[in-house]
Amino acid sequence: MGKSQRQISCLSVLLLVNTITGGCFPSYEQKNLTMPWPSETHPQFYWPSEGMTPNQDSTAFIYATSHVWFPGSGNNYYGAEATLDVYGLSLEPGQFSQAGIWIVNRGDGQPSSLKGIQAGWHVSPAFYNDSRTHFFTDWTNSGADKDCTNMHCPGFHKTSSSVSPGDVINPVSGSNGDKKYITIRLLKDKSTGDWHVHYGFNGPPKPVGYFPKSLLTGLVGQPVEISFCGLVYHRKPKPSPPMGNGNLPSSGGAASFSGLKLIDEDGNDHPVTTDMSTRMNVPACYPITSIDSGGRFFYGGPGCQD
Repeated sequence: MGKSQRQISCLSVLLLVNTITGGCFPSYEQKNLTMPWPSETHPQFYWPSEGMTPNQDSTAFIYATSHVWFPGSGNNYYGAEATLDVYGLSLEPGQFSQAGIWIVNRGDGQPSSLKGIQAGWHVSPAFYNDSRTHFFTDWTNSGADKDCTNMHCPGFHKTSSSVSPGDVINPVSGSNGDKKYITIRLLKDKSTGDWHVHYGFNGPPKPVGYFPKSLLTGLVGQPVEISFCGLVYHRKPKPSPPMGNGNLPSSGGAASFSGLKLIDEDGNDHPVTTDMSTRMNVPACYPITSIDSGGRFFYGGPGCQD
């Protein structure tokens, strides 16, 4: 991306496994303790047990929480769908908050072999020069060495005439309980190998575009890991920002993912009605609930005292 600012993303925490608890899907301990982290300006490495970058910047912190489906559990899936309620947050440069779906292959587990895509909503003042809520897409091929957000560089092929990655989402959910939603659907086209993005605002998802097979060679013929993720970043002295809507799940008013689906290689939907493994590095600050029988979970929190 040259001199433009790189985007922090859930793809940046794919090697983050500080806390994994088993659901009906298998869980595991990730042994590699480093991961690519595209910060606001330049890739760095992240040490998950500390929640910071010990080698380069002790003032920068990143936290994530997610439900994860791991390959090798008897079925291979190549797509996912979820509906996320969306919120407005008052953030400043040095703060970032996001929620979305990501699909990746870890390769040999090293940061340089990470390949994947993601889509969702985020608030990123440093990237957009505003504190509005945006629909986004992101891809990485070889970790932080080759990545791009939205259409800031060649990669994503837009097919929609009405929706573009980076668009402002407006209106967002109100404090009076009036919820607004986006539905994200990511899936691999079996015939072409391209990865398609569908997006809907308060309605069913419609095609937006695709990541071509040639862009993500590391995903060709490979099983993938699928996650439903919330993530926040901050650089001190800025405080840790809210994740979701800033409410803890225990409050009864937290942000949610619902209508969870996994998609097989033939494009068939498989509703998620039982719990999956979870991945968190600060469960006290940004917890996540189990997935209920309706395919819904709650997540997030107001911030951390770090």
